[in-house]
Amino acid sequence: DIHGETGLDGPVFEPLTRKIEAEHAVNYLVKTLMNSDEKITMVTTGPMTNLGMAIRMEPKILDKIQEIVFMGGSYANGNVTPAAEFNILADAEAAHVCISSGLPITMVGLDVTRKALCYPQIVERMRKIGNKASVLFADLMAFFCKTQKEVYGWEGGPLHDPITIAYLIDPTVITTKPMNVTVDTSSSQSYGRTNCDYFGYMKKKENVNVGIDIDVEKFWDLVEVGLKLYD
Repeated sequence: DIHGETGLDGPVFEPLTRKIEAEHAVNYLVKTLMNSDEKITMVTTGPMTNLGMAIRMEPKILDKIQEIVFMGGSYANGNVTPAAEFNILADAEAAHVCISSGLPITMVGLDVTRKALCYPQIVERMRKIGNKASVLFADLMAFFCKTQKEVYGWEGGPLHDPITIAYLIDPTVITTKPMNVTVDTSSSQSYGRTNCDYFGYMKKKENVNVGIDIDVEKFWDLVEVGLKLYD
């Protein structure tokens, strides 16, 4: 409901013309990775189902992955339960497979994305760019800010996925801290929680670079530059 009935409420989109791909995403991932001459960085901005299944189906792809960067989780509060963030809760087992894979991993969670809220002045800043992409952005965010106000009492909404991509473009946007991270796949109250050992209490190996802070102005500058490319 947070994104409206269509999942992208706000703007009006033209009728969809693209067809669904015949090949399953998991098969595509395995094939693409195994055929690649170079290692590939995997980025997930939703539940990690496809990547987790691909790793289980063909463990050899681990040698082809440079790192995993994922949007999800939190070392503090969740957003669908007190403990869990949606992307992890939706398939905690897949998240466990990926996070325990031994690969270099960066987590861009709610702790970071909730620090860069898209306030009305940001919406208008981007709308003034005046191209199709900026108007689409502004229309989407105007609706999103409205629902964030209704649900959380916030004046703006977090841009979870763009912040994750911004980190790939410029890693200095986000400050990370190495932590031992596990996914709760067993308890009833905390299922789907990313248990991040922030202070190293458990004395276990750090396996994830967890985002803990963001350069807010640098992030919005990147968004503005990106939108201006669509002239």
